[in-house]
Amino acid sequence: MRKLYRLLALLLAMMLLTPALAADELRGYDKKQGYVYLTLGSFPQTADGGVEPIIWRVLQVKDGRAYILSEYVLAAHRMHGDYQQYANKPSAKKNPGFDGDFAQTEVSLYMNGEFASEHFTPSELSLISPDEALGMFFFVSADDLKDKSLGFGTNQSRKAWSTEYASENGLFVYGSKYGKHSPYWTRDQSTSDARHARCTKDQGELGRINVITEDLGMRPACYLDMASVVIAGGSGTLEDPYVLRTDAAAPAPEAPATGEAAPCCVPGECTCCPSCTCGCQ
Repeated sequence: MRKLYRLLALLLAMMLLTPALAADELRGYDKKQGYVYLTLGSFPQTADGGVEPIIWRVLQVKDGRAYILSEYVLAAHRMHGDYQQYANKPSAKKNPGFDGDFAQTEVSLYMNGEFASEHFTPSELSLISPDEALGMFFFVSADDLKDKSLGFGTNQSRKAWSTEYASENGLFVYGSKYGKHSPYWTRDQSTSDARHARCTKDQGELGRINVITEDLGMRPACYLDMASVVIAGGSGTLEDPYVLRTDAAAPAPEAPATGEAAPCCVPGECTCCPSCTCGCQ
């Protein structure tokens, strides 16, 4: 057993000593080279609910932050369950609301609550630079989806496809005539009908739909703090996305003395210590 712990300690030490790529390897969209991709967090994605790393495309790197967007539509989720509350102004005498403030919607509260806490480790969340108004996770704006510098600006560029899990669990999928993509929300309230939010449509164009709609897609976005980002592996392609280092500060485990309980190999992620006493199993 002592030999096993020593071997594990050596392997972890070798991982930590493996040359890492500088954060400046991350770049935003380039017209000739396209996007680079990375993984962060995990979410059910296979038809039977198998959990896999979330793949993100890097839209832009600017002012010390990387703006990233989930490559796939991860789930069906309504924007908000009460369209009058969404539409009405806070000053309304009858049924005051929040006038389309995305941060107060059910989907925003979910993404910055359960989604964040259950699908990201604390180390992964530490890489995120929260937006002052929107929180850690949010949706892209309609203007973002018109921005050619982010790789958008055409109907085709706005299309996104569902994971198997999402399509098996309520997400709408357009027919083969349209490419079998799925519609997803933006964070913007419609200017035509205050009960509606902007979203993508069958051709990839922007439209609107009532916020209580259940089968539209959740495609989260967030900002990474470039000062905290270290690339530990991958080549940045969709097939081989960058893997970000989240264990750089984790100490290598020490082999326990005979009769002592084994320490965690990685705090919070103990997988190799049958007598672990730190509560991470």
